[in-house]
Amino acid sequence: MKENLKKIKLGALLCILLLSFGCSAQNHQKEEFYNYIEKIIAEKKFVFFELSLIKRCDSQYLFGFAKMDYNDNLSKRIKIYNYKGSLIIFDLGEEKDKQIIDFFDSFFEKADQNISNIERGRQSIIDERALYFVDKRFIKDLNKTQIFMESDCDKNK
Repeated sequence: MKENLKKIKLGALLCILLLSFGCSAQNHQKEEFYNYIEKIIAEKKFVFFELSLIKRCDSQYLFGFAKMDYNDNLSKRIKIYNYKGSLIIFDLGEEKDKQIIDFFDSFFEKADQNISNIERGRQSIIDERALYFVDKRFIKDLNKTQIFMESDCDKNK
């Protein structure tokens, strides 16, 4: 009986350690993502940031994160987020995959903001950065991002 109790305690302790390590790793991943986003936001003030899906392959996703001053091509299907006072608009286009549609819900605060006041026009300079994720984990390594960008994977997969 005491042996079983020891095994149960050991198993419970192991589970707790694994769970806390998993949460810690996930928090570290999000922290890296937020640090990357904050550096982009700090570079120059723009009216909003546009998120768009560029490529997907299995559990790998490449998004564009562009600084925008004008609403020049947003589709009618969008999700609006706020991150530390910055407006982020996720252009969903014709996307039907719920996993993609809700991808950034755990990263950014949803916002209910009227964007009709954003001036319409042509964006003359697009400053877009790549956001590469594998299994919903942000990959900061630009070499890995480049390799994925150049890979022969059907982006509609």
